[in-house]
Amino acid sequence: MNRFKAPADAADWSRRDFMRNGSYSLALVCTFASTNSLKGDSITTSAARRSQAAKPFAPFAVDLPIPPALVPTSSTKTTDTFDVDIQEGMAEILPGFQTPIYGYQGVYPGPTIYARKGRKTIVRQKNRLDFDSNVHLHGGYVPAAHDGHPMDVIQPGKGFDYNYPNKQDAAFLWYHDHAHGRTAKTLYYGLAGMYLLGDEREEELGLPTGEYDIPILLADHAFNKDGSFRYVENVDLGFRGDTILANGAVSPRLSVERRIYRVRFLNASNARSYNLKLGNGRSMLQIASDGGLLERPVSRTTSLLHPAERQEFLLDFRSFKPGSEIVLQNADGESAGTKSIMRFDVVNGGGSEEARIPTGRMRTIAKLPAPNASRRWDLSLATSSGVQWRIADRGYDPDRIDVRPRLGSSELWQWHNPSNRVHPMHLHGMLFRIVERSTGVVHPADRGWKDTIGVLPGETATVQPWFTPYTGRYVFHCHALEHGDKAMMLNLEVER
Repeated sequence: MNRFKAPADAADWSRRDFMRNGSYSLALVCTFASTNSLKGDSITTSAARRSQAAKPFAPFAVDLPIPPALVPTSSTKTTDTFDVDIQEGMAEILPGFQTPIYGYQGVYPGPTIYARKGRKTIVRQKNRLDFDSNVHLHGGYVPAAHDGHPMDVIQPGKGFDYNYPNKQDAAFLWYHDHAHGRTAKTLYYGLAGMYLLGDEREEELGLPTGEYDIPILLADHAFNKDGSFRYVENVDLGFRGDTILANGAVSPRLSVERRIYRVRFLNASNARSYNLKLGNGRSMLQIASDGGLLERPVSRTTSLLHPAERQEFLLDFRSFKPGSEIVLQNADGESAGTKSIMRFDVVNGGGSEEARIPTGRMRTIAKLPAPNASRRWDLSLATSSGVQWRIADRGYDPDRIDVRPRLGSSELWQWHNPSNRVHPMHLHGMLFRIVERSTGVVHPADRGWKDTIGVLPGETATVQPWFTPYTGRYVFHCHALEHGDKAMMLNLEVER
């Protein structure tokens, strides 16, 4: 396998480069093929295939890949243990091309880990790259030592056993690299995978399962002429690609039977937000967000999905005739490559429907304790001594603890964003509720448990974090990855 390295840091950014917005590269214009599997065969890139790639772009020409499920190395009555190599790999994203990646098990997206509430998961990660890495279980209730703090890294050739208790309600979590200063590149080049935590309540509700439960990782990319990913750092806007990938494929299609489907979306992009919209303004029934099920399902025709957020929908195809085609669009896309996400193709079949659409209460969300403190976090940009995004006029210092909340307490945190960029603010190791937004009423679909909130330009958003269930050192940061890498992150330590 050829060695592969992401581009080096752009250490000599000029102010003109920093203030420039817009597109940074042109994607290949071609017909796209499906991505890899765990045992994908190697395909050699050739000049002949490169010349054949200059055909008109044909969207919806390939099937949506479903990332393989990671198989436990061993299981006991209480614990599933998995082994994962963090390594280089090759993915066939464009037809006839091999795109170098970093990947968990060498694939992109990484294999999906299925876990169960109350059943412990151990993931033995081995770093086979030639630079430091680590793994953060995003949205997980995880002891501090196993959270993947940006300064707790796995050195090349070393390993670490991450212990996940799974003592939380069912939720769509995900895992990704979080070594400080390089997450924008390592996630872009492939170090992200999905982690689906289930529980009995989901089963009681009769939600779709198995082949009717579809997890989808969205990320925007750009390509060089040889099919490799193209990345150009922009600390202001964040990286914006000109091509959306769904599970590593460009504008794929998914054949669906005349049944109810559970479709889960993760925004794993560096900085792009998506405005999800079905063709002809068809409604989508949202049932879950970052922290799991909502109290009640919410019908909506559009849905903003900011970086690191997750949303889950029930899509009902029972009334469609075979041959129907329903396109999922990004209503905020600025070009063909950033507008069409995927297409659902209705086919015969389905048989007797086993799933149900919830009409009443799906869960009761626990009442938070009264807040015992209020904090205001101003989100700002400093350029006086290099480019640095800041929280409360502070850049990241790994040796400084910025806030020390008490275990079991809650506080009111006010995010104030005077900039013209969206800042998706994320807390490690705990969840929060959205209390208020200066831009309007909190949407019903945003009233459940969250771990990330997109704070809009000019907006002030108030959230109430609950500092439970573990003590220890965690971080909170902007999940626009170039912002987080450039110091938009602070330490918190939960104390008894």
